[in-house]
Amino acid sequence: MLLFAASLADFATPLILAGNQFPVLPTEAYLQITGLFDMSGGAALSFALLVPATAVYLLQRYWVGHRHVVTVTGKAAARSAIARVSPTARATLLLLCSAVALLMAFLYALLLYASVVVAFGANHDLTLSHYRIIFTDGLKAIVDTLIIAGIGMPLGGIFGVLVGYLVARGRFAGRQALEIVSMINYALPGTIVGIAYLIAFNDPPIALTGTALIIIACYVFRYSPSGIRATIALLSQIDRSIEEASQSLGARSLTTFRRIMLPLLVPAFFAGLGVVFIRSMTAVSATIFLVSIGWSLITVRILENMTELSLGPAAAFSVFVIVIVLIVLALINALLRRYRASVGAAAAGFTAA
Repeated sequence: MLLFAASLADFATPLILAGNQFPVLPTEAYLQITGLFDMSGGAALSFALLVPATAVYLLQRYWVGHRHVVTVTGKAAARSAIARVSPTARATLLLLCSAVALLMAFLYALLLYASVVVAFGANHDLTLSHYRIIFTDGLKAIVDTLIIAGIGMPLGGIFGVLVGYLVARGRFAGRQALEIVSMINYALPGTIVGIAYLIAFNDPPIALTGTALIIIACYVFRYSPSGIRATIALLSQIDRSIEEASQSLGARSLTTFRRIMLPLLVPAFFAGLGVVFIRSMTAVSATIFLVSIGWSLITVRILENMTELSLGPAAAFSVFVIVIVLIVLALINALLRRYRASVGAAAAGFTAA
């Protein structure tokens, strides 16, 4: 279902690989707005994507929404048996995963190679001119992208944990509506979201078009559902008796959340950080409608280079994005491991005492 929704929403891939040979609704909506300046026509085409996207989201929610398994309780229990696959199935899965990994490594190697040759497919002399281009002419896009991603990352992580906790543990009217509204923004194709933001915030009293704030808001509310789902998944595995024990000892709800639940939700927070940052560095379908002269993005520059057949700078931009994403993910994983190690050491000291 995730693959179906992503394919339905994809904008850049069919535009770059197929152009006019294989028109899809996201690219047609983009051309209606940017080429023909027909906002109503672009909105109508995007609205046609609502039906399958919403149907897939509701179907997914129906299938998995009523299933949960508690794995963290306040009671001691014997370790459950681990089900293992057969050696044949294990070898088959390992072979398939290895083939996919090798294919991805080959594509990344081609991307790196295209960024350091004069003209991929024509002149294979090594050069660093493409990187000089992106760090001179494309420096503004790099700086703008890092600023927007750096601001949106913590906001998306915090928002995801708070909304996920309210949905999973809250008891108030409209809780399910809050979950649906927060998740549907991720399920909808990016073209719809981008056009909706453009229409909603193009005129007073809330005129945000052309500012960084509208891009940050789009990233936070569109990609924080990953943190929301991670938080809900974690909380569905934690027995409510842990919170009830804290409250029975006199702790208030806020104290219970801060001292008991928040440490358990740190992995979900870091998951939200990673997803929001990655998508902030790589998103194009929604933000292609929100960029302006004042604020540019790397993905938009890559798209412009590809339409101008400037493969070298586009490859150099892509390699830069990959390196930055890998560095940030490594830092997030290091912080998460350090946190888990400190929690494990504290738990061991408590048990020894």
